Amino acid sequence: MSKVQFRNIDLNLLIPLKALLHERNVTRAAERIHLSQSAMSRALERLRSELRDELLVRVGRNYELTPRGSELLDELAQVMPRLARLWAGETFSPAQSEGHIRLAMNDYASSVVLSPLAEICGRLAPGITLEAVPWHERFHEESGLVTTHLILSPLSVPSTFRVEPLFEDVFVCVLGRKLKHRKASLTMKDYLSFHHISVETQPNQQSLIDRPLGEAGFQRRLAVRLPYLLAAIRMLETTDLALTMPARIAASVAALHGLVSLKAPKEIPPIRYSMVWHPRFESDPLHMWLRETVRQIFHPALSC
Repeated sequence: MSKVQFRNIDLNLLIPLKALLHERNVTRAAERIHLSQSAMSRALERLRSELRDELLVRVGRNYELTPRGSELLDELAQVMPRLARLWAGETFSPAQSEGHIRLAMNDYASSVVLSPLAEICGRLAPGITLEAVPWHERFHEESGLVTTHLILSPLSVPSTFRVEPLFEDVFVCVLGRKLKHRKASLTMKDYLSFHHISVETQPNQQSLIDRPLGEAGFQRRLAVRLPYLLAAIRMLETTDLALTMPARIAASVAALHGLVSLKAPKEIPPIRYSMVWHPRFESDPLHMWLRETVRQIFHPALSC
């Protein structure tokens, strides 16, 4: 942005903009920042003109954000606290911070990360809101402004993103209650004889399992495909199906439901997760705190 363009921006509009996008209602937005309703209506008209977007559109009796409005709301959640700290010259304080953090992860990663992260945020940063969105393999290729703060990914990502390894896990096979397997171990022949449940983040493929099996020349028989881990676990209670999952959660699942779990064949390699973020968040104080918090969840011995 050039200096001339920046001079033409009325920064006084940022506060009514944030209030309008948050409240999605002119009256409530006016009350929020102690303006008259007519003044807020004029501010909305100016914002629509300046930003060349409706920002709020009526849907039935309510107003909804346009895509640009949603994008601006996400951006303001990051920009406004940073401007306040810049102006005040204050160091970052989690306890005083307010913000919205979006994390992309699959079912397994969310079960491992969200519980400790939510506990830490509730204790140290109560003004922070966490939002988990579904992860998929092409997440990093999505166009437009990157508003996802942290991605927990088991796959390689483009070199333009920042990547830090977090943890490793191995796969185990949990057997359905009606599946009769009396051996203490699991060969590939045994594994391929089972009928399997596939919990998929991509259509028609549990990629971290089926891809290495295919590369080794094997294909398992799938009885059920679904995107929900909890539903898959419940199926094990009444069927002769097998579910392959990471050991971090398989142990508790097997113990809770009285099921047998065995290490998966060696052809299915360990799963390695990394936290991934866009460079635009690299120096953001809130994001730096978030990364350090996630880091300490998996490597507590590194804490000072």
